[in-house]
Amino acid sequence: MKALDGLDVKDFSMLKALNNPPEAVKQVFTCVINILASVDPDIPVDKKGRLKTENPWKTALATMKNPANLLATLNSLKEKIDKEEIPA
Repeated sequence: MKALDGLDVKDFSMLKALNNPPEAVKQVFTCVINILASVDPDIPVDKKGRLKTENPWKTALATMKNPANLLATLNSLKEKIDKEEIPA
């Protein structure tokens, strides 16, 4: 939660402008979209509910189309995890 407190909608807007972000940024967003795959219907998943994408960065960019919504979703994850609404 502390890490999310430092994020702003403008941060996601800046990230959206990156065509080829640093590898660490790609890795973080690959993790984020894996977590969000169980709660965001716009993230492609296979029959078992696992992330299914050829290009994780492109999928991450799609999640950033509405930065305010993404930030709100991220902020609500802890509650969903605590309630076990997100599968292991």
